[in-house]
Amino acid sequence: MNIIANAIDAFEESNIGRSYAEIKANPNWIKITTFQADQYVKISIADNGQRISEAVKQKIFDHLFTTKEVGKGTGLGLAIAKSIVVEKHDMIYTKIG
Repeated sequence: MNIIANAIDAFEESNIGRSYAEIKANPNWIKITTFQADQYVKISIADNGQRISEAVKQKIFDHLFTTKEVGKGTGLGLAIAKSIVVEKHDMIYTKIG
């Protein structure tokens, strides 16, 4: 949910200054795909938002890292998501890119 919430926040920011007609002609989208292979489940999330810079990609799951302005983000959401997936469920995650 944190990944999706972050994508929605980015969409809202990128839509500032766009008209309704522009948004309607080129709407934002998020695609979630899941499938099971043996005992594993793969979850893939994609969107058509702005790309993340290489510098941000290197820090995206770091504790307290945020790209949001003061008061809008804590930097905990993706770090907690990674912790749950990797530490609690002993799963593998793939970095963005």
